[in-house]
Amino acid sequence: MFRFTLQGRIGRIQELQKNTLRISLAADRLVEGRDGQWTATEWLSCVSFDAALNTQMLTELEKGQSVTLDGRIVPRVREVDGKRIYDHTFEITRFQRHSKAKAPKAKAAAPAEPAEAAA
Repeated sequence: MFRFTLQGRIGRIQELQKNTLRISLAADRLVEGRDGQWTATEWLSCVSFDAALNTQMLTELEKGQSVTLDGRIVPRVREVDGKRIYDHTFEITRFQRHSKAKAPKAKAAAPAEPAEAAA
């Protein structure tokens, strides 16, 4: 059995079908080129078919959070236009949340009316 451990930030949590959840995870890496160094963001999608785990992830996780996902890599073969395509699925078996997402910016509160004007 092939295993994986991914660490990154959640880009999207999507409920697909009954007991199926897809999480897109982003991670940055440093790239060196002729023009110097820059950061490249790479994305990977993982799925979970475990109803209890899906409920827990939907409750505890949200977009922007830093997480670690662990699971198994499931190889698969499929036919497309008469050609065999070798692919894989990253199935989540557990997760660990590292941070909360940034709180949304609060709207500026309206200035309170002076007590004399309210009376």
